[in-house]
Amino acid sequence: MARTAGLRDIDAPRLEDVHRRRSQLWLLSLLVGLAIPSFIVALGYDVLPAWVWTALDLHTVRLTLLALLVVVFGYVAERERVLRRLTGLLIEERVLTASLVSRVDELDLLLEATRAMNSTLDIATVLDVILRSAYDLLEAGEGSIQLVDLQHPEMLEVAVARGASPARVGQRQPIGGGIAGAVAAHRDALLVGTQTTAASNRSIGTALVVPLEVRGRLMGVLNLSAGAQRPAFTAFELRSVAVFAEAAAAAIANARRHAMTEERVADLTELDQLKDEFLALIAHELRTPLTSMIGMLQTIERGAERLQPGRIQDMAGTARHEGWRLNRLVDDLLNASQARDGTLPLQGCHIDVPIALSRTIDALRATAGAHDLQVVVPADPLERWVDSDALSRIVTNLVANAVKYTPDGSRVVVNAAPWGNGLVLTVTDDGPGIPEHQRDAVFAKFQRGEDRRRAGGLGLGLFIVRALAEAHGGRAEAGESAAGGAQFVVHLPSLQPPAEPGEECHSLRGGSVASAS
Repeated sequence: MARTAGLRDIDAPRLEDVHRRRSQLWLLSLLVGLAIPSFIVALGYDVLPAWVWTALDLHTVRLTLLALLVVVFGYVAERERVLRRLTGLLIEERVLTASLVSRVDELDLLLEATRAMNSTLDIATVLDVILRSAYDLLEAGEGSIQLVDLQHPEMLEVAVARGASPARVGQRQPIGGGIAGAVAAHRDALLVGTQTTAASNRSIGTALVVPLEVRGRLMGVLNLSAGAQRPAFTAFELRSVAVFAEAAAAAIANARRHAMTEERVADLTELDQLKDEFLALIAHELRTPLTSMIGMLQTIERGAERLQPGRIQDMAGTARHEGWRLNRLVDDLLNASQARDGTLPLQGCHIDVPIALSRTIDALRATAGAHDLQVVVPADPLERWVDSDALSRIVTNLVANAVKYTPDGSRVVVNAAPWGNGLVLTVTDDGPGIPEHQRDAVFAKFQRGEDRRRAGGLGLGLFIVRALAEAHGGRAEAGESAAGGAQFVVHLPSLQPPAEPGEECHSLRGGSVASAS
C-alpha cells in the first residue's frame, strides 16, 4: 500500500510521511488546477505569437488541457483515497501499539506486585503491598481491603484502607450485606457505576469490588474507587483486577498460614518451657518431703539404740507429716487432672458445717506457725449436703495460701454463713492483698506468687478450690478485705440429697445440685 501511495522509498511508512505525501499531492493538484485553466483562458486573447496560432488547433489544445486536468485530478484523488486508508491503518496501529504498551506496563506492575507480595509473609505488609499495587495499577482514588474474620467467618472486617475512603480499619459488616458483602457472598467481581457517598454527598466515581478467593476459599474483598480525578473504570480493568486478585488472595492465604504457624510454634515453645518448668517443680516438691522422710527413717534405723523414745516419736511424727504432705501433692495433681476432664468425684454427705470447719482449722494450726487462725460461724445450726472432703480441701488450700503470703503473726479468718440452701465461705487475711488485675489469674493452674522461692508448692491450690466449687455448681472469687488484705469467697450450693431416706452419704459427679428452696 505504501508503494501504491507513492512511498516506495520508505520501508515502514510513518503517519508523518503519509501526511507529507498528502500535502505534496494537494499542492500538485492546486498548481495544476490553477495553471491549466489560466492557460486555457490565455488562449482566448492575442498574447501568443502568430505562428503559434497558425500551428495549433485551439479547440484541440483546449480539449487536451482539459483531459490533462482530469487525469491529474484523477491521479490525485486515487492517491488521496489510498493515503487516507493508509492513514487510518497507521492511526489504528498507533492505538493498538499504545494499548499494547499500556497492557505490558500493567503486566509489569502485576508481576512486580506479585513478587512484592510473595517477598514477605507478614500479613500487614502483604495487605499494604496489595492495596498500594492496586493503586498503581489503576491510579485509583481510594480503596480498602476487607478480610473474613477468622473468629466470626460470617463477618468482613476492614484490614487496611487508603485515600479518602470512608472505610475505617476495624469496621465490620456481615457477608451478604452491602455491595462488598454481596460480592463476598456470590464470589463475583462487580463494576459499580458512579456513586455518591451518603455522609458527605461526595462523588467517588466508579468502583471495582473484587472477591479475594483462593482454591474456593474466600479470604476477603478488594474495594477500589476511581474518584473524581480519573476516568471511569472499564470492564477491561475489572478483568485485570480480577487476575490480580487471584495472586493477592494466594499471598494473603500464605501470610495467614505463616502467622498461624508462627503462633502454633510459639505456643508449642511455651508449652515445652512450661513442661520443663513443671517437671523441675514436681521433682523439687516431691524430693523435699521424700528427702526429709528418708533422712528421719535412716536416723531412726541407725541410732535406734541411742535415741530416746520421745525423740524417736518426734522423728516418726515428722516423717508422717512429710508423708501426708507428699500425699497432698499427689492428690493435687490427681484433682487437677480430674478437673480438666470434668470428672471430679463428689461424696454428698449431710454434715454439721461448724464442726467440720473446727476440725480442719485445728489440724491446720500445727503448720500455721505464728499465724492466728480463727473460725466464725453463725449461732444457729448450719447443716448442709456437701462433700466434706471437698469442703476441708477448700478451707485447707485457702488458709495455706493465706499463711504462705502473709507475714508471721497475721490473722486469718474463716467465716461460714448460709447461702440459700447452700453455704458461703469467706477467708480473709490482713496481708498485702492481691492486685485487682490479678484476682482472676490467681485461680489459674500452676499460678504462684511473684516470690516463687518463698511460695513453693505446685501452684494448684487455688485452681483446685475453684474446680471443687464449680463441681458443686458454685463459684470461687478473689477480692479485697476490709483491712486491705486478700479475701476469697466460695459459694457452694447444697448437693442433691440421696434418693433413699436415711443415707448419710452418696457418690456424685460434679453438677448434681439441689434446687433452691
